Amino acid sequence: MSELIEIHGGTIPFYCHIFLVLFGGFMSLSLIFNPNFVKSMGMESVEASFLGRGLGFSMLAITLVFLATLFQIGQFTSFFEIYTILFLFTGFAFLNQLLMYTKVLKNHNDKPVPIANVIRPLIPLIVIIIRRLTSTNF
Repeated sequence: MSELIEIHGGTIPFYCHIFLVLFGGFMSLSLIFNPNFVKSMGMESVEASFLGRGLGFSMLAITLVFLATLFQIGQFTSFFEIYTILFLFTGFAFLNQLLMYTKVLKNHNDKPVPIANVIRPLIPLIVIIIRRLTSTNF
């Protein structure tokens, strides 16, 4: 266990990595198996639930790679690329939701965007920033 903490650059980055695995697993499984989860984001059509399912499988793939890098399985020993991909993904998701919340971008159904949809991408984004600032591995 102490070797894994040392590989990840400290205790806080290690816990951030574990949190991202759990958060990504929850979000991906919710998108895949819970059609009401997509509806709670304001997308009520049948097509949106199928689109959410594809997004859920994409997030599941990223989460599985995070899990592989957590335990250094196989050739997955560098986790900086995965963090960069997730940082960009959540950054663009936050920007999109923020622009729709402030009505700079038009929403698909002209309903107001809930603030929860704006905050949701911020959670992994902040965890990635905390992990990067506290890690001893650069």
